Amino acid sequence: LFFFTPTPPTPMLRSLVGSEMCIRDSTITGTSATLDPDNGMIQTWTLSGTSTATDGLTDGQSMLLIVTAGGNGLTISEATGNPTIKWVGGSAPTLGTETAIELFRVGTQLYGATVGDLS
Repeated sequence: LFFFTPTPPTPMLRSLVGSEMCIRDSTITGTSATLDPDNGMIQTWTLSGTSTATDGLTDGQSMLLIVTAGGNGLTISEATGNPTIKWVGGSAPTLGTETAIELFRVGTQLYGATVGDLS
């Protein structure tokens, strides 16, 4: 018979205090931007016209992009030399009034998934 006393885990919040691993949010402005999780893992963008975003994620990074379209379109393009973005379901989302999109990179491949219409 073996007996042991488990060590309680360190609360995640306490281990992140003073760390660089913060979840920040930021707002994108204008009609073009580079998507970079270093500016915040949750980013919002209210489109003021047809807009283009360039991928700035590196291997292992992900971010949530909340787009308020207002009837405008958004194209997300890959950084030079990387493969075309692969969308869950096979195609880029149709933007609703407010749409949440998750982007994540594995190696050189960027993936995108529509979380859903938030309106």
